[in-house]
Amino acid sequence: MININEIYKSTFFKILIIVLIVTIYLIIDQVYVGVPYYDVYVYLNNASIYAGIPVGNLSVIFLSPLMPFLTSLFFRLGFISVHTLFILDGIVFIFGVMGLYLLFRMRFNEIQSTVGCLIFLSFPLIYSWAVSGGIDVPGVSFSIWVVYLLIKGIRENNKYLYLVFPMLSIAFLVRYTEVILIFPIFLYLLINKDFIGNFKKIVAGFLAGLLLVIPFLIYFYMKLGTLNSLINLLTSSILGSSGAVNDLGFNPDRWYYLTHILNYISIGPITGYYGQILNPSTGYTSILSYITVVILILGLGIYCYQILLKWKIRGINDSNKKNIYYSLIMIIFLSTIGVFSFFTVSFLVTEFIILLDLFFGYQLFNDINIKNLDIDFLFLSFFAAFFIFHSVILLKVDRYFITMIPALTYFIILALAVIIEKYKYNFKQVKLRTWGLYAIVGLIFISSSMAVHTGHSFIHGSGYTIQGTCNWLEKYDPNYKNENIYSDYDPAFTWGLKKEVIIGVPSLYVSPLAFSNYLIGNNADYYIDSFSKPKLNIPGYHIIKNISTVTVYQKNTLKVNSSDNEYG
Repeated sequence: MININEIYKSTFFKILIIVLIVTIYLIIDQVYVGVPYYDVYVYLNNASIYAGIPVGNLSVIFLSPLMPFLTSLFFRLGFISVHTLFILDGIVFIFGVMGLYLLFRMRFNEIQSTVGCLIFLSFPLIYSWAVSGGIDVPGVSFSIWVVYLLIKGIRENNKYLYLVFPMLSIAFLVRYTEVILIFPIFLYLLINKDFIGNFKKIVAGFLAGLLLVIPFLIYFYMKLGTLNSLINLLTSSILGSSGAVNDLGFNPDRWYYLTHILNYISIGPITGYYGQILNPSTGYTSILSYITVVILILGLGIYCYQILLKWKIRGINDSNKKNIYYSLIMIIFLSTIGVFSFFTVSFLVTEFIILLDLFFGYQLFNDINIKNLDIDFLFLSFFAAFFIFHSVILLKVDRYFITMIPALTYFIILALAVIIEKYKYNFKQVKLRTWGLYAIVGLIFISSSMAVHTGHSFIHGSGYTIQGTCNWLEKYDPNYKNENIYSDYDPAFTWGLKKEVIIGVPSLYVSPLAFSNYLIGNNADYYIDSFSKPKLNIPGYHIIKNISTVTVYQKNTLKVNSSDNEYG
């Protein structure tokens, strides 16, 4: 029988309450800010299509479908609002953080795991993107559960292995690039001796995972008549060629994420602009970041020294000499060609090389029976796999670093635990001293993050201006759904007007006249501009409304009988 009092007193329940409070706070802020970026509108439009709400444009229906699909279920119930997606993100976020606590408990004690969750919550990218309507945090939330089920299946009950690949398929459907987790999964399976014994369960789980993906593939094919768009998307990612030169996120710098890693840990000062917590690379590094890096270097340095010391004590003898030399040669060789491949070829080649490199690295130290070394290597491969992938592809934005945050958090806790256990204060009560030190660290991280998040100016985002423009146009032209409307921010206005708005970007044309010819040639009745600075003079069109940064152009020959004399 379940004891309710024990549940209330459990650390798991206390963390759940903390995460719930933080999530509610973030949702309230997000509702005020509104939609933060382009892709969220795409997901909202796809959710509308899944819900049977006609918006016309099916061209990007093949993008990561699970969050839009789940959102569409609530749309069908009448909750057709961007807030629905924010709240759904929040639910998945809570699910992910609680999974992270259980995952950390496979390696650390309760207080260490609790502090780990607080540190995870404190990352600027987590705070600012957790309930944004995006798929980055939901994707990593499901990936956390993949890793948890994997370790649980190997260490405690191999029946959990049935669930690993179905959960990976869910993570994949939330965010396609979560499939990169396949590399850490295979490394962990390979370094555990009972891999062959669990092979049938792994294969069964893999097949079950495919069954989750197939219905979406069928749906895409029925809607689009082809899977070429999806195949091209996945192929470009696999080849490391995603991203175009004219894309705002185009960046060939392979050290981009390493260069800005301090800002991803924490930013300062307390006051600043909202864009700096959305994109920490544009902000300022905080003192807490430098302290964290010192903890990482010192703690992991001590940890590695302890491992090498045990390895030295074991010594090299005739029975292990051949294996040690062979592993060392392979590590040196693979590390060398791994660095070379990172700068020259597809990320897939580097991923395979690093996977083998870590495998031989584990074999080198496996004989000295270091507890939890397998989990250490799993998280090392977790970080390396996503770091390599996102560093090599040509499209880079700060939020992609979210995929690496669980692994980075793991090593922060590991380093912190090593330091505290080695240099803890000599208080009389051991439990109090260690608990107090960990609690202080956790409170510093979370309070600093909350202060920075609150101190950075919150303003209504562009979503409010866009929706205001849509409301105005609906009143100005009651027949707007029968008109041809073009915009440089087509997903946003498609969502706001609940009709297909076609893309038209002036910067892609040599002159306003050339752009005008494009609009007139396609019989565009309206053009809505969101980004042009200064605003254009488009021949054949005249401005009928300015709302903040948004300008509405109307075709000169179009006559509208508006019943609202306030507008026009």
